Amino acid sequence: MTQYKTIILEINKEEQFATIYLNRPNRLNTLNTQLAEDFLSTIKIISNDNQIRSLIITGRGEAFCAGGDLIEFGQSTNPDFLYNLATTFHKAIRIMREMDAPIIAAINGICYGVGMSIACISDIRLCLDKAKFGVAFTSVGLSPDSSLTFFLPKIVGLPLANEMALINRVLNANEAKTHHLVSQIYTSSEELVEGSQNLARKISSGPTIALGSTKKLFVSSFAHNLRDHLDEELANLRKNSHSPDFREGVNAFVEKRKPNFKGNSGKN
Repeated sequence: MTQYKTIILEINKEEQFATIYLNRPNRLNTLNTQLAEDFLSTIKIISNDNQIRSLIITGRGEAFCAGGDLIEFGQSTNPDFLYNLATTFHKAIRIMREMDAPIIAAINGICYGVGMSIACISDIRLCLDKAKFGVAFTSVGLSPDSSLTFFLPKIVGLPLANEMALINRVLNANEAKTHHLVSQIYTSSEELVEGSQNLARKISSGPTIALGSTKKLFVSSFAHNLRDHLDEELANLRKNSHSPDFREGVNAFVEKRKPNFKGNSGKN
């Protein structure tokens, strides 16, 4: 376990997954300058470690992330404070989208503002039954940031995204599941931890390079025409067909056994 000022990073080397805990529980894990810097540092560590084949992001205390730290925002006299903060956080967002390791958001409570951004950029979202989901940016006179306007309408649809952003509609856990914002709801913190870790184990046993290609292709499909997207699919298919995991998958099928994928590293 590695502890930063605002984040705890746990790496399960044996099962090849990591967990990031947003760790400002007294401030509902709101984003400030330190958290943005710590988050970027941990994301860099994870993205550079081929032994980490899935990632869980969750929060300590009663919140996943309640948005930005308005107290710090209000104390700053720098007119570009928010711009600089977002620039740091955007670096983490870009790395997250390029990572092969799939990302699981284990949403343990309030999920507002940039918390929604983290959730939406994650590949799979799970939550507690007490979780609340809101855009929140416009309630303080800001437009949404950190990829939220890119992902939210694609996940829940434009009409609901407009309601959440323009009139600050908040979704409860059941509404979030109905609108595909989360795929599973848990009734206790222990169940959420167990569920997210079981999912991480399952993902980490898969063909990591192929999983990474797949999630990137899904996202890029929104920006491509079919001709360009077919080219990208073909390039990724070629890359993955040259990987040891592809040969292992074929051999396992022929031999009627479970495949033993090695992920990025080609090692156990």
